[in-house]
Amino acid sequence: MRNIYFVIIALFILIYIVMEVRKKRFSIKESFWWVISSIIMLILAIFPYSIDKIAKLLNISYPPSLLFVLCILFLLFINFRNSKKIAEQQEKIIELAQNVAILKNEKK
Repeated sequence: MRNIYFVIIALFILIYIVMEVRKKRFSIKESFWWVISSIIMLILAIFPYSIDKIAKLLNISYPPSLLFVLCILFLLFINFRNSKKIAEQQEKIIELAQNVAILKNEKK
């Protein structure tokens, strides 16, 4: 019975992500990993002992630590992707600023 709260939370997160994509506040490409993570949360909420079986399969003695490691790896992956996109955007901004400066110089 207490897992129903986690199912509701996972469903709420999934619905929220889909609604944000539908309102065009969040791109489909960006939302992919968040949808995957909310589906995994939903599966783990419905089948809570699956993390125990996966931990036993991977020879991990304390199953919640596997969950924390997976969450940390997911957040590091998202952080790396965002850092990469920020670096790409900074390069584009520099290039655009240089182009604007060239055009202003030609206009004079």
